[in-house]
Amino acid sequence: MDQFSAVILAAGRGTRMRSSTPKVLHPILGIPMLDHVSRQICAAGSDDLTVVVGHGANQIRKHLKGTDVRTALQDPQRGTGHALLEALDQAAPRHSTLVVINGDLPDLDSGMIRKLVETHRQQGQPMTIVTGTVDEPRGMGRVISAPDSDTGETCAVSQIVEEADLEPGSPEIHRVNLGIYAFDPSKILPLLRPMVEEDLSDEDSAKEAYLTRLVEVLCDAGMGVCGWDCGVSTNFAQVNDRRQLAQVSRMMQEKWQQHWMDQGVTIVDPVTTWIEVDVELGQDTVIQPNTVIRSGVRVGERCEIGPFAHLRSGTVLGDEVIVGDFVEVNRSRMETGSKAKHLAYLGDTHVGKKANIGAGAVIANYDGKDKHPTTIGEGAFIGSGSVVVAPGEIGSGATVAAGALVPPGKSVAPGTTVKGVPARLHKSAEEDREKICEDEKGN
Repeated sequence: MDQFSAVILAAGRGTRMRSSTPKVLHPILGIPMLDHVSRQICAAGSDDLTVVVGHGANQIRKHLKGTDVRTALQDPQRGTGHALLEALDQAAPRHSTLVVINGDLPDLDSGMIRKLVETHRQQGQPMTIVTGTVDEPRGMGRVISAPDSDTGETCAVSQIVEEADLEPGSPEIHRVNLGIYAFDPSKILPLLRPMVEEDLSDEDSAKEAYLTRLVEVLCDAGMGVCGWDCGVSTNFAQVNDRRQLAQVSRMMQEKWQQHWMDQGVTIVDPVTTWIEVDVELGQDTVIQPNTVIRSGVRVGERCEIGPFAHLRSGTVLGDEVIVGDFVEVNRSRMETGSKAKHLAYLGDTHVGKKANIGAGAVIANYDGKDKHPTTIGEGAFIGSGSVVVAPGEIGSGATVAAGALVPPGKSVAPGTTVKGVPARLHKSAEEDREKICEDEKGN
């Protein structure tokens, strides 16, 4: 796989989101929008990635801390052309091919990016633009191609015209700019710098330098610009506000669920089910309606989850585990054949094989300051309405009777039964009868 450099434009304020969080850090399926974009770029072959930051720069840098991703600061934010120039000056690309993409296009496909790089290198032009032909181009920049240059897949682009600049009564143009580009940095930089300086030369602080104007600049200099039509696809759904965030999330969720159904997972009602990315689901597992599975969850084979179940990050389920209605499992491990079928909460808990968590049982892992672990042994039974306060250990084959409260730090020995509040060792029926006889003699 041929490697290339990449720049993600993520400096904008995103005013329509109405949020103190930078737009690219809003989560989609459990991870920030920015991560969806960067993952696909890296999967396509980029080993040199720069994110242009501006609004909320410190938040984005904090998110990227510990990664190999570089950042370039755009301050003030004065358009996409200015943003690219800042990236080239502050983090010079290491490869001769540079892909530039807006950070608010989370539903990308790495194969499309690889094809863009391939097309760009084959065409040999300093700039290649990804275009799409859409039925409804409202709000999108229109691609003007040179006469007789359109081959269907590629064309020579002479101009990109924003909707506001279209001549009244001009023919409808359905080929649009999708905000993804490939460049030869050494060829565009000598033209990009004077273009940006010219566009920002007056005293109007609100004026911006747009990357799309580089098309005209290159053409005026006698250099070509290639337009590559990747076809109409949902891969370019853009997120500008909360409504679009929800729409794109649902669209990506449908594709993600289709992936898991193709892998042998039954999703009874996809509309009411929510599965985030970075999960593992085993074959023949059944997910009932109104179930939420968060990022970082691993589920084995032949499990049944839901309805109304919530599996939170860090949860691992072995094979043939049942997590039933209104059960929440958080940072816990349930071994093969264990089950929690009704109204239970398991936090920071290791549940042994074939253990049974009764209806309404709670593993209280949080003391108001710290979270503590609990171990429930193989074949143990936690009765209905009981509470085990962490840290705790319930031995193999032990029973916590219904309604019992096991205090923190208490270990229940294997094979024994505890009951009451606080929980105490349950005596045998014979011992109970002897105690009653002793009491009667005393009276």
